[in-house]
Amino acid sequence: MSGYPPERHVLRDLRLWTERDASGARSGLPVVPEIRGPAGDVLLGVLATLVDVAGGELAVRSATPDWVATSNIVLHRLRAVQGASVEACPALVRRTRTTIVLEVTLADGAPEPLGLATMTFAIVPAREPQQRMGVGADASRTEFALPGSGLDRPLVPRLGARCLDAAAGRLELALGPYTVNSLGALQGGVAALLASLAAEAGGGAALGGPCVARDLALNYLSLARESPATTSARVLRREASGALLRVESRDGAGRLTTVASVGVARV
Repeated sequence: MSGYPPERHVLRDLRLWTERDASGARSGLPVVPEIRGPAGDVLLGVLATLVDVAGGELAVRSATPDWVATSNIVLHRLRAVQGASVEACPALVRRTRTTIVLEVTLADGAPEPLGLATMTFAIVPAREPQQRMGVGADASRTEFALPGSGLDRPLVPRLGARCLDAAAGRLELALGPYTVNSLGALQGGVAALLASLAAEAGGGAALGGPCVARDLALNYLSLARESPATTSARVLRREASGALLRVESRDGAGRLTTVASVGVARV
């Protein structure tokens, strides 16, 4: 896909940015009402999208001249967002011939971290012209937003995600230019968002009230290229204050694309 991301894309509407200097890179986004969930906090999937962008930036640079494919992401929300923006600072933990492991710290200006994530990437040969270009070139700052970018309604309906069966965690999302990556498959952060929303739906049905996703461990198994992407969830553990759910995502061809464990808490 040339010219990625296109003019209308979720990464642009989230108004993501990345800054680079001699000490490394960090990415961020503004906190706006449209990215908050029913409980008032920023959606865990939005934090995962920010982590995905920040981690991908460092992973690509660490893998040069090769490319990377995300294997998994583990994200823990440590507290509610308090600031007007959220930043993600990635750090290289380990690089081998075949694997890169990163740690990404989330902050919002308060003394204590907002969240912590680990990501694992497989190093693969670079084949596409875009892959050989890398991420962000050498610019000191990259802005995803264009004039006119921004959410004009809450993120979930803007994506077009629909809940078909809350108890089963069945969500559906049509794939299109707004939600796919440079390979034409569902963008990794959006896949994480879909899994967390499915867990919130299934957990809410099991616990009899709204839930918020706190912790996410997601494994990327294959690219979701065929529309629509769908989810299913089942409760692994239920307590008075929350639950742990297993969420599967499949593409329109029935291919299993992600498997996740998501911890939710009652609001």
